[in-house]
Amino acid sequence: MKTKLLPLVAVISLAAAGSVQAHSSVEAKGDIMADGTSAYVVDSWGRIVRDNENRCVRSIHWSKDTAIAKCEGWAEPKPAPVVVPAPAPAPAPVVEAPAPAPAPMAPAKFIGHFDFDKADVQEVPELDTFAAYMNEVADSKIAITGHTDSTGPEAYNQTLSVKRAQDVADYLAGKGISADRMMVKGMGESSPVADNATKAGRAENRRVEVEIVK
Repeated sequence: MKTKLLPLVAVISLAAAGSVQAHSSVEAKGDIMADGTSAYVVDSWGRIVRDNENRCVRSIHWSKDTAIAKCEGWAEPKPAPVVVPAPAPAPAPVVEAPAPAPAPMAPAKFIGHFDFDKADVQEVPELDTFAAYMNEVADSKIAITGHTDSTGPEAYNQTLSVKRAQDVADYLAGKGISADRMMVKGMGESSPVADNATKAGRAENRRVEVEIVK
């Protein structure tokens, strides 16, 4: 009877398979693999050789630095804890400074008129505007100038023009404006703005002028 020879490749494959199986079986028995260390005597399978007391056989290259903890019965070193860096603090919110309030606008020049031979001023909204501005702008000042028409004696008209200006100043003082911030004067009949020969012109001349001077 003839013996059938297996091809060489098949023989090698069977041998390799047996080798892998044997290697797996010895590893399963708790053998310690050298994994490239030269600190111990190693067999042809790469396993560290044990003595009769099941201790790893050290080589001449053994040292504490190259020793395997499992061979020496040492506690396995614990892996260093992974330190997760704390998140960077959130940037502080940018707080925008509020826009400065616009500077108050100075009121335009005010001209008020009086009845004939009268010096009393009634409540006038335009004068309230001057008072509000001066209360907000602390260093502001105003000039108050009284005028008359040409009817009557010149000296009397001068006194009347001052009374008219002073009446306006008293009104503003009642709104909180101090006297030292108001320049009061009378021009009498010396500065007409219209023809005193007409009734309408004289009405225009009986006036008081208020304006910001600072």
